[in-house]
Amino acid sequence: MITDANTASITGTKQFEHLVSTGGYIITAAGRPLIQDNVHEPFIPASTIKIATSLAALEILGPNYRYKTAFYLSDDAVLCIKGYGDPSLTSEAIEEIVLALKKRSIRSISAIVLDDTLFQNAESNDWGGNSDNPYDAPNSALAVNYNSIALRKHGNGTITTGEKQTPYIPLMDEIGQHLKPGLHRVNVAAFSRPSQINHSLRYAGQLFKAILLREGIEVRGSFRKGQIDAKSQPIYTYSNPKTLEDVIRECLKYSNNFIANQLFLTAGLVRYGYPATWKKARRTMNEFLSESLGLSANSYSIWEGSGLSRKNAVTPAFLAAVLEVFKPYGFLLPKNSHGFIKSGTMSDVYSYAGYFSSQERLDPFVILLNQNRNTREELLVKLHRLYQEYVGDRQSRPFGNAN
Repeated sequence: MITDANTASITGTKQFEHLVSTGGYIITAAGRPLIQDNVHEPFIPASTIKIATSLAALEILGPNYRYKTAFYLSDDAVLCIKGYGDPSLTSEAIEEIVLALKKRSIRSISAIVLDDTLFQNAESNDWGGNSDNPYDAPNSALAVNYNSIALRKHGNGTITTGEKQTPYIPLMDEIGQHLKPGLHRVNVAAFSRPSQINHSLRYAGQLFKAILLREGIEVRGSFRKGQIDAKSQPIYTYSNPKTLEDVIRECLKYSNNFIANQLFLTAGLVRYGYPATWKKARRTMNEFLSESLGLSANSYSIWEGSGLSRKNAVTPAFLAAVLEVFKPYGFLLPKNSHGFIKSGTMSDVYSYAGYFSSQERLDPFVILLNQNRNTREELLVKLHRLYQEYVGDRQSRPFGNAN
């Protein structure tokens, strides 16, 4: 395994100096550094940190872990929905849930109670917010459609749903009035104002109510934030068919920040109990990296699990070490013709991390650039060519653009 203790034997070559003004990189082959530069300097990793988040989740929760959502019914027909942090609770999943409730002879509901108390993640931070970008979507124990909402604003100002599986709900109008005509996918917290119930829960409540009504279940009242009543009885538990491996593959393929931080918070919840908090999640991640992987605390500073925070900082050697352990799950990374690659992009941050491959072997590589000029693609091609020469893989096709 490559660790901070044994990655300093080879330095980078001058042929790459014109590409790297502020940054570092490392290529490994057969578990040893092939070429490297500034491997012990910390840099902002952007979304490449999702690899570390994914590894921690897989090791702490297990690759077959499945998220659940629980449903309770009181004597006066109040339906309580308790969230457990499922990042993949989509409109299609809600349709499946409602059909399961119908099979249990539920025909009329007096009100809906939404219980999101398992997560207490309110904290001042430098990421997220109420921008309309879906990658800024807030985390919650009870969230639907990744806390992003699809809507279409027509030329006459009319708002309709932006996807056939999701019925129109009033929240679309509230958000749509701020948008230009066209098809949009928007952070559900966009343009939100302080209220008794946040947009995340309003989205969940309105969507559940709309699909219940569509399937013929009467909903006489509205929905509210609350907790399970002691007199309520469990009637159904939805277990998401996606395993943790499935969720992580989706997270890495689409670089989904919402999913990454749901995993980050869930790992802290499982390790340190109710409720999930950012503090518990950071403690869990730090202990996993230092105690399970033996990595020096000087090689990383992780504030959240998606890469959105500019407070996140890791060394190239750190990510190479994580990738060495992540090899059994390397297939979860986006794949191109030569290996598995995760990108990371923010303002003045350009990163790649993943594996070059030779026959059946996966060899970690890391590129972390914190500079104005985006030279990561050119650097990647040159480093891959060097790797090919080293392993004798001269018959491979030219290395193309990474996604």
